[in-house]
Amino acid sequence: MYHQRPVMISDRFQPVLLALFVGCLASLAAPLFGQQNPQFSQYLQNPFVVNPGMTGVESYLELTAAYRNQWTGFEGAPKTATFSFNTPTYLLSSKSSVREDDTHQGVGAFVYTDDTGPIKRGGFYGSYAYHLKVSDQWLVSLGTFIGATQFKYDASEAVLVQNPTDILIQTVSSIDLDMSLGVYLYSDYLFAGIAANHILNNEIPYEVTNNTLTTTGRFNRNFNLLLGSRIPLNDLWEIVPSTFLKAVSNAPIQWDINSKLVYDEKFWGGLSYRNQDAIVVMAGLNLGNNFLLSYSYDWSLSDFSGQQSGTHEIVLGYRFQFGNQKCGCPQYSM
Repeated sequence: MYHQRPVMISDRFQPVLLALFVGCLASLAAPLFGQQNPQFSQYLQNPFVVNPGMTGVESYLELTAAYRNQWTGFEGAPKTATFSFNTPTYLLSSKSSVREDDTHQGVGAFVYTDDTGPIKRGGFYGSYAYHLKVSDQWLVSLGTFIGATQFKYDASEAVLVQNPTDILIQTVSSIDLDMSLGVYLYSDYLFAGIAANHILNNEIPYEVTNNTLTTTGRFNRNFNLLLGSRIPLNDLWEIVPSTFLKAVSNAPIQWDINSKLVYDEKFWGGLSYRNQDAIVVMAGLNLGNNFLLSYSYDWSLSDFSGQQSGTHEIVLGYRFQFGNQKCGCPQYSM
């Protein structure tokens, strides 16, 4: 018994829709120079929060919580937390399987907080993605986040070296509508995604540029590109190489190169290098095919390394799987 047919788009218009969607991302990405959004080392363990095109990509409903304590021991260092869920929509119905053509939809939501001394950011987003089967081997997903983002500057936690009594610097808080777009292309062994975040380019009261606080700023459009592969070595072992590039205006481009070695989909370990920033050691396990736990440690390579004791990041996940339901996408694609 098949899942009720989702709203379909004519095959004649699917390539046009994809071209327009990618073109929109490309036009938004005109000046790409660096990274502004919260940093994550374990982007493959929590990929949904970096690209809405990954909403509902797997065959289960997944809850994920992550916490990152950056530059431990340094006062005012960034602390980031996220909580999310996402699922293919057919799991929310009483049907037992997805359509034969594997086209399906996904929904989800996530909330995050990112505190850096007196500057606090956060947001809540709902997500939707439409997954199209474009060949026997490939699917492409078009997704969006829509929600609200908050910026808060707490003047009581600030130490202004140049103008410690500047009356223009006050505690402020603003909430704005926010939106992201994402495209994700995937098969059994290869995956690639591009996402544009903060595309509304909202104004914020203050911004830190070159360690200087200014009274004008924006949530700059932020872009990321993910490329990766799953390469089986034998029946039990596989290697997962990937790279993740992040860019935003007025800052250097940042990229990671990463490799994980996975044993029987139960245990994995990995190494990552972030350009001019850190070497990352990671490990994780899958308990009972439902509960996932992973940890990473960033060893800083910058001149700042002597003033802090590294970065810790932990990710917890739980997968709800229902009977014999099967996803239109390849299992374990990330």
